[in-house]
Amino acid sequence: MQKSYRIKKSQEIEQVMKRGRSKANPYFIVYKYANKETDNFRIAISVGKKIGKAFERNKIKRYIRNVTTEHKHEMNPDYDYFVIARKGVKDLDYATFKEKLEQLYKKMDIIPK
Repeated sequence: MQKSYRIKKSQEIEQVMKRGRSKANPYFIVYKYANKETDNFRIAISVGKKIGKAFERNKIKRYIRNVTTEHKHEMNPDYDYFVIARKGVKDLDYATFKEKLEQLYKKMDIIPK
């Protein structure tokens, strides 16, 4: 995923969390915030240290970026997103991981149903 699609500044991530809407399931929390200042959607990903060692956290981040990239053309460019992985996510295989994240994206109208 290109750098123009990422949110890196902590102030911007806090803005998405405080002003955006959120939904959750046992594996993820997703925040959605309207931002008309950028040309495309942006995403921030957080995987806490409670989830596992660095290689496990990096794998989960790669999975989230991969699922998001697959739906890149369906996502509304006027929004910023923040995805937080929860503890149970490391036990999922990729197919289940993808299914659970897509369900949450559909629930929030990020991707079409």
